[in-house]
Amino acid sequence: MAQEILVKEPLEEKKIEAGKELLNRLAKTDFNVTAALWLWSTERPYWDLVIASPWIKKNGLSKAYRKIDDIFFGAPRPISEFEFTSIYAMDTAKPLIKALRNFAKQKKADLSGRRLKDYWLDDVSVDDAYVYFVK
Repeated sequence: MAQEILVKEPLEEKKIEAGKELLNRLAKTDFNVTAALWLWSTERPYWDLVIASPWIKKNGLSKAYRKIDDIFFGAPRPISEFEFTSIYAMDTAKPLIKALRNFAKQKKADLSGRRLKDYWLDDVSVDDAYVYFVK
């Protein structure tokens, strides 16, 4: 009987720093990011940079990706430490974002810079995450 082995790629510091650079660029726009984190899941076994904003619900997911694309590949230089396809934009109403916001509020916790491994947040399972911030 064949057995499948899942190899998890590490979250490198250069990706964390590059993600921070993208978030700093987005902060200079009207995009209003309310939560940002690197997320790894056994369902999607690679790291995704999750960016949540109410701007997405107002303007649509396609426009959100276009805006992020312009910033990702724009001045002062394109971000090259990770692929654009690693970005996962989502509305703030998604269960993961709601659970993170609830957790931070209930625990009166600043999740900035925290690593969450094998966490349950409400009904949402988090296999592994590095949280930039949750507002």
